[in-house]
Amino acid sequence: MPAVASGRALILSMLVLIVCDVIGGFVVASGVNTGDEAWGFNAKSTVPLPIGAAQLVLAWLAARNARPPVGLVAAVVLSVFCLISFLSGLFDGDLFHTVASAGLISWAVGWGVLLLLVTAAVGLLASARAAQLYRLR
Repeated sequence: MPAVASGRALILSMLVLIVCDVIGGFVVASGVNTGDEAWGFNAKSTVPLPIGAAQLVLAWLAARNARPPVGLVAAVVLSVFCLISFLSGLFDGDLFHTVASAGLISWAVGWGVLLLLVTAAVGLLASARAAQLYRLR
């Protein structure tokens, strides 16, 4: 479990999520949102840029070993953030609307599922990191 709970794995998975968000904002959302919506809180097929930035900061704090209480709190907050984001992605209606309009087998649905999977991976890694930091206290 140490490799999974390492700060490096958490940072790498968070960077993958940020890259997916940027790609989603530029490519996937180009036909779904306007330019302003793609990076804001009304975005579809991507995470709002301020949320992604906050998640990256939390991942960085959780990965550091300088002050374990700060890292532990950051890891817990990040895992809760990802859980909320995952549940929101499943139940906010955007994914179901995309399935209804584009069909079950489409690039937009595939992109939504990919974002959900990466978000879940980041959340699970943040939880593993929190457990590791809790044991080190």
